[in-house]
Amino acid sequence: MEEIEVYSDGSATTSKSAGGWASVIVIDSIMHKELSGHIEFATNNDAELISAIRGLEYTEEYLKNSGLLSESTNVILISDSQIVLNWANGTYRFKQADKAHLYEQLRGLVNRLNVKTQWVRGHSGNIFNERCDKLAN
Repeated sequence: MEEIEVYSDGSATTSKSAGGWASVIVIDSIMHKELSGHIEFATNNDAELISAIRGLEYTEEYLKNSGLLSESTNVILISDSQIVLNWANGTYRFKQADKAHLYEQLRGLVNRLNVKTQWVRGHSGNIFNERCDKLAN
């Protein structure tokens, strides 16, 4: 069984300033891919949400292209953002109507890939989470 860990992190201050997002894809404990980008106007939660979506989108495409998309693949979304993890696993309701399409996109990916979620403390020395933080900033 293949295990894919999708580390995600976002960085922003206010919705009137720029933000960044990053994902690090780890397959069977080996770093596979780094993704990152810029968001013109974003809050920290926006950047965290985009990061999770982009990482899971990449993972879904990778699994489809490699023919590995199956129930035996274990996909874990790992983040230091408890709010994004709780949006992903359905624990928290998403209340921002203007961004509901992003929430639906996240939940669709989580359901299609049967994603599990895992929280990691930020700035605690986890090399993949630290790399996400650096890329997002």
